[in-house]
Amino acid sequence: WDGEVWDADIEVPVVTVDALIETYGVPTFAKIDVEGFEDEVLAGLSRPLLALSFEFTTIARAVAARCLDRLTALGFDGFDVALGDDKSMTFRRWMSATDLATHLHELPHAANSGDVYCVSGSQAATTDS
Repeated sequence: WDGEVWDADIEVPVVTVDALIETYGVPTFAKIDVEGFEDEVLAGLSRPLLALSFEFTTIARAVAARCLDRLTALGFDGFDVALGDDKSMTFRRWMSATDLATHLHELPHAANSGDVYCVSGSQAATTDS
């Protein structure tokens, strides 16, 4: 992100995940990639889905920590991560939010970004990553 210039604001319509579910139904999987506002998107979700992912960056680790806290409160209990644009899971097993938070905190800055994958309920016990 070095040298990147964000020199304009734009207005975009905002809708909660719950409102999208009410309109379109419950998704099997949702990908949340909203450039640092992932925790705010998850604030608009009031129940767990079968699975979702959210983007994280090493320059905004606190956002990822808030996402993990919210997802745990919603009932998500299995987590893994894919770094960068590689969609291979790092651990290839579901781990706790606490363990994943520790891993994200310890990543070198150069890791830059990735996607955290999350499952809820019995999915963590029965699904291989």
